[in-house]
Amino acid sequence: MCINNEQLTPHFNRQEFKCCCEGRYCNGFPAEMNGELVGRLEAVRMMLDNPIIITSGVRCPVRNEEVGGISHSRHLFGAAADCYAPGLSVHALAAAAIAAGLGVIIYEDEGFCHLEI
Repeated sequence: MCINNEQLTPHFNRQEFKCCCEGRYCNGFPAEMNGELVGRLEAVRMMLDNPIIITSGVRCPVRNEEVGGISHSRHLFGAAADCYAPGLSVHALAAAAIAAGLGVIIYEDEGFCHLEI
């Protein structure tokens, strides 16, 4: 069992990955984050030497539908995170994520990357 404020890596806390429904539809963690994904995000953070802000981690099915996520979204299983790196382009973040072995979808107009394992 995970503790809500558990530090998962030196730079990422479990709360950063909490479902963004704000408790309307779930307890915040309908699934736990994939440890390999979190480890690779930490590697990206170290490569860039820059904070990475998680805007969407795990999602419950209702919230996933609300935000237009696909029915088999990796977010539902804790295997994806949407994020950005303040002061860096989405392309710089994407390049580091690819180097760390992550799948990447760039949302350039929105200013974030979808990263998945």
